[in-house]
Amino acid sequence: MDFSVDDTTAELTALVRAMGERLVTDESLRELDARFGPGTESGGGDRSTARVHTRFWEELVRAGVPAALAPESLGGAGLGVVGEALVLRELGRVLAPVPLSPAIRASHLLAAAGLADRATTVAEGHQIAAVADGPLRPGAEVDWAPVADVIVLPSAEGVHVADRAELTVERTVPVDFSCAGLVIGDLGPAVPLPSEILDLDALRRRVHLAAYQWGVVEAALERTAAYATTRHQFGRPIGTFQAVAARLADGSIDVDAVRLTTLRAAYELDACRGTPGPTARSAVASAHFWACDAGHRLAHTAVHVHGGVGLDRSEPVHRYFLAAKAAEFRLGGATRQLLDLGDVLVTHGDPWDNSA
Repeated sequence: MDFSVDDTTAELTALVRAMGERLVTDESLRELDARFGPGTESGGGDRSTARVHTRFWEELVRAGVPAALAPESLGGAGLGVVGEALVLRELGRVLAPVPLSPAIRASHLLAAAGLADRATTVAEGHQIAAVADGPLRPGAEVDWAPVADVIVLPSAEGVHVADRAELTVERTVPVDFSCAGLVIGDLGPAVPLPSEILDLDALRRRVHLAAYQWGVVEAALERTAAYATTRHQFGRPIGTFQAVAARLADGSIDVDAVRLTTLRAAYELDACRGTPGPTARSAVASAHFWACDAGHRLAHTAVHVHGGVGLDRSEPVHRYFLAAKAAEFRLGGATRQLLDLGDVLVTHGDPWDNSA
């Protein structure tokens, strides 16, 4: 399958990578940790203490990145889920804590619901959106809710939309110290939407998570391999020892598996033309399986090869470990994805027989 992209997508991802490497540095992440990280979890509940990289987000908005990934009806560039995945991979590489995924999802949902003005406001970055991933039952956590201006909830009835000021948000502490909170309150009646749009949003979210995980594990492996060439033991780099070299080689295969399955899932969502079928669903489940399974292995490889410093807060690799584990939890775990694949096989047979 050809995963080559057009010039617009290539230029956008190159821009995001350059901006991320320039702005989302280890030092800037340490500053965020000092505001809301290990040991500071109870320090305030407003935007000034939230773990969001405000400068990078403002630069992304100024460069038109969220707007480019918005629906074409809002002026988006029509880059599809593949374009979204490639951009989110770049965010994962630098562990950028910015609300791009909910901005993309909310703009698509709001546009489909006929709320074009609000969708445009979100797409252009004038408002931050948080998108709930299930009923707002007691204990339900919504990423980016503490800093959001608008809360969007897809449900079986359609899409609910509410202003953040009308709700109560209790900030939580995810394993990677990312920005999340419990949303309490009534989001009001739903705007009806076809089930296909709601299904596509749920699958888009899963591809976004897998793409971010791809960037996390890719950069974690690169950092670990570089460390193995500079850390010496018994008078030689530890990367020259067979056990370490083999583990890094296995990690390279895992990164390729996450890359290929994530791109395949994104491609299938674009190819389904808004109506996800068994081929798209199985591709997403496969991408999630690899993101969970390989993410778990690579997170531990990074820590083990680094030795004692792997979990030291003064070293950046501990953030990659936490990010990979958090992504694994958000994805639902590898077993959940295998069960999803099993359901597709039982109900529809081999979905690859119908693949484009």
